[in-house]
Amino acid sequence: MRICLVAESYPPAIGGVEFMLRKIAEGSAAGGHEIHIITSSWQRHSSGIEKRGSLTVTRIFTFPVFKRFWFMIFSLPSVIRAAWWADIIQGSTFAGAPPAFLAAVLARKKKILIVYEVFGRKWFKFELNLIRSLFYYLTERIIIRLPYDHFIAISEYTEKSLVSIGVSEKKITVIYPGDSRLENPSMTNREVRKQLNFKNEEYIYLASGRTGITKGFEFFAEAIPKILKLIPEARFILILSMYDKRIWKRVMKSISFCSEGICRVIKPVSREMLAAYVNTADCVVIPSVSEGFGFCAREAVNAGKTIVAANSGSLPEVITGRHVFVEPGSASALAAGCVNAFKGDVKDLPAKDFSWDRTVRQYLELYKEILAS
Repeated sequence: MRICLVAESYPPAIGGVEFMLRKIAEGSAAGGHEIHIITSSWQRHSSGIEKRGSLTVTRIFTFPVFKRFWFMIFSLPSVIRAAWWADIIQGSTFAGAPPAFLAAVLARKKKILIVYEVFGRKWFKFELNLIRSLFYYLTERIIIRLPYDHFIAISEYTEKSLVSIGVSEKKITVIYPGDSRLENPSMTNREVRKQLNFKNEEYIYLASGRTGITKGFEFFAEAIPKILKLIPEARFILILSMYDKRIWKRVMKSISFCSEGICRVIKPVSREMLAAYVNTADCVVIPSVSEGFGFCAREAVNAGKTIVAANSGSLPEVITGRHVFVEPGSASALAAGCVNAFKGDVKDLPAKDFSWDRTVRQYLELYKEILAS
């Protein structure tokens, strides 16, 4: 098959979506299929065309401001050319959806959309700025309601969200991504604790990711003083990006009383260094109020860590092992969950298998089914 994948971001850009798309594209190419990816060039790589065997990546120049909008506009000529070549067009929410749809219609080709998360009316809860929330709500609704031939949801949570805004359940297939593991840590646990000036007997909580409106880091930061009152030997590692400066400021304000000997805020690091921090932590905290899948959760599970997580999104679908689920969006609930984890008052679920080979096979089988319909 010849598959055109349109996505606003692709490696070397870093993120769970980018990681997933690369695995699917490379797995499909390894199976003998021709893959043409059209993506943006705004993160640490230049525009142009890269070709590796049967995998071609076209990077479209975009401006750094309103990059999603510019990608939808500037990518269209390349997507239309690729659509005439391809057997099937695969869009990816959000900015990859409109150009993929329009090109597929013009070329009269079958079209499928990968959907990661759908917020619907939750936008008005997550985004407190009314103008922004209304804009995001309407934009999402327009994009998701495009009449694609089929939709791929990456979790049952995403499938239910799609149905809630009017997508027919018959047009949705749930295909979970494969697993994610953090391997080859660059430092030993003892070396990490020494570097951070944390003692061996101190209990370390870790949270990592971008400060997005659904990631909940502001609630965990508000929980830190509550945890310290009950567990004086608690220590904290926050590996955060400044994705949303409003939330970053809230986090910094909540932990302003903490010395570096209690709470360390670290900029995003390499996967090898992230593995070292996760392996050193006693507990990984995932405070997200929504997650389409949750690669951070799977990495913590595979590292054998106790997890405190908000009972939200797809997290109950993917978290196994020792864990505590708490009410989402509540600093008090997170604090109580962290105390329970420290005491060993946790639940334990059997392992689940998330296989990339199965994921790629399910994508290819769905493509064939759609083409034959």
